[in-house]
Amino acid sequence: MLVKEYSQTIVRACLDLLFPPACPCCKKPTADNNRFLCLECYRQLRFIKIPYCSYCGKALPGTRANHLCKDCIKPFWTFDRARSLLIYEKVIARLIHNLKYSGDMTGIITFCRLARQSNVLHDLATADLIVPVPLHIKRLRQRGFNQALILARNLFPTERHIIRCDLLIRKRDTHSQTDLSGTSRRKNLKNAFIIEKPEEVNGRNILLFDDVFTTGTTAQECAKTLKRAGSNRVEVLTICRADKTFD
Repeated sequence: MLVKEYSQTIVRACLDLLFPPACPCCKKPTADNNRFLCLECYRQLRFIKIPYCSYCGKALPGTRANHLCKDCIKPFWTFDRARSLLIYEKVIARLIHNLKYSGDMTGIITFCRLARQSNVLHDLATADLIVPVPLHIKRLRQRGFNQALILARNLFPTERHIIRCDLLIRKRDTHSQTDLSGTSRRKNLKNAFIIEKPEEVNGRNILLFDDVFTTGTTAQECAKTLKRAGSNRVEVLTICRADKTFD
């Protein structure tokens, strides 16, 4: 056993010598051989911590306990609760962009390790099904993968059997939401989703998963579709949440 462990250590050392570990964000050398962030990039992260809105998960100023934000005092959301691990800032934006548009999977391990450092997962109810937000088939063919599905499978390795990508379907090839206003986003996504097998979501508690929560329009439309099909509860989890202070 000791010989095997010693051999593995030697192999890792040789690989690190030939291929020095690099930060998945800035690509600078790092002492961490698990594809984690360098110290400079890590210090830029902003975890969502107490206080945050107990309904939508938005980070709130101050040091008090969680409470409703001004937008959720009279909630208009269809989903039952939303949580995000981090504020959307430059480091996280680069990792997600590299994953979605360059197929760079090195940041996935980083996301998994950051998830283990977050406390917001404890707020979520036990899910019967985990449903990644779908891509339209045209965009899926262009990109070759759905980043929400890949992230879900890595963040929830022991729940892979309940991760379903065949239930919630994006039936329309909508425009990119990136440069649209809130009103335009809602029009763009209206009736964009359908449920392929309503009997399988009926009465179930659903965890809807995506990479970024911006205005909440995508989560809202998906939740509406799931609730119309009879889902009992829909909670939303995203890697990060957009914040007005990001530039």
